[in-house]
Amino acid sequence: MLAVGMGSTQASAESAPFAAQIASGHLAKAQTAALKAEVDHYLKVTGGRQVALNKIDIPGGEVLVAIPGEAHPRDFAGGNGMAAAVDHCLDPDQAINNGWFCAYPEDVFQGTAVQWYACGTYPMNFVTHNGSWSNNQTRGRQARMYGKSGNLLYTTPGAYSSDAYGNWWSVWKVKPC
Repeated sequence: MLAVGMGSTQASAESAPFAAQIASGHLAKAQTAALKAEVDHYLKVTGGRQVALNKIDIPGGEVLVAIPGEAHPRDFAGGNGMAAAVDHCLDPDQAINNGWFCAYPEDVFQGTAVQWYACGTYPMNFVTHNGSWSNNQTRGRQARMYGKSGNLLYTTPGAYSSDAYGNWWSVWKVKPC
């Protein structure tokens, strides 16, 4: 859990397990609180384990939580809270067809990044009418999206493929393989 020192704009080392990461990102108290709320949401939905200020390890992948209002997650785990986190699907330094499927709660690949590398069926945790996805799995591999009753809603084209203007509203589970 993150706690912010009274009257402080940043967390003290005694009050938060990720205090150094908060300091490296120059986060104000309001930003820290907003990020904590987002991380708590994803922890509850995914059952994952928080390993950095904004990073959650989940079965078969990871969640990189963006600070509300920012377009992309930051790399707090890397020690420079001002740098962008690695996006396994869109980062130009990442190989095409590297085995990852990535989902975003906002159009044009923005906001929190939920990234999977392992085959499995995973809960989808976006409650939004918009969003986007990028299928950077091995060449030709498709992802599937399922509704509340387990019905198949959509199968992506083979990797590499993407949709900058998707709709997550009806999607309850994703199988990125």
